[in-house]
This record gives sequence, C-alpha cells and structure tokens, in this order.
Amino acid sequence: MAISITEASAYIAELIEVLENLYWEAPSVAVKNQCFNGVHFLQNERTELTKVSVQDHHYEYEIISCSAQDMKHSLKNLSKLIENEVLRAQTRSQLMPLLEMAKTYFA
Repeated sequence: MAISITEASAYIAELIEVLENLYWEAPSVAVKNQCFNGVHFLQNERTELTKVSVQDHHYEYEIISCSAQDMKHSLKNLSKLIENEVLRAQTRSQLMPLLEMAKTYFA
C-alpha cells in the first residue's frame, strides 16, 4: 500500500507522541530503552520529512533517515516487549493500531 509523504508525516508525528507517553508510563527499563530507540528513529525521519517541499507532499513515501529493516525491527521489538506489560488503557488503545500500521508504512 503506497502512502503519501503527507500521510506518513501525520502518522510519524502521532506515533512519536504515543511513544513518548509510553516512555513515561513504562514499568521497565527495557521498554523505556526500546521507546527511546523508536522515538530516535522517528524523530530523525520527521526531521528529514520537514525538508521535503510542500509541493512534493503528494508523492509516495519511502523511509529517508534509516533502513526500513531497522525501523521495523525497532517497532517489532517494542511490540514484543509491551505484550505482557501493564499499560494505561488509553495508551494501549492508541499504540496497538499504530504499531500494526507500521508494518504497512515501513514496508
């Protein structure tokens, strides 16, 4: 599924916000470390996307700042770590669909 740069920018901004919330709520250092790693990758990506001309935001999105494999690996690890962690209901309900969408966005 091809997504536009505009859609990817909005998705990345939302994912960063939820991961930052998760970081502060995380009950374990392992989850905090993986959140930090994911936020780091995503902030670099968002920085690169801000450099794209507004006139080009309709073009198909592809990862700029790191490999798709690194991004997917980071988010997959996070997903595994939080499987059995107790999270606030709001954070879980926001995060799980975003992590599922990551499989498509970062394919």
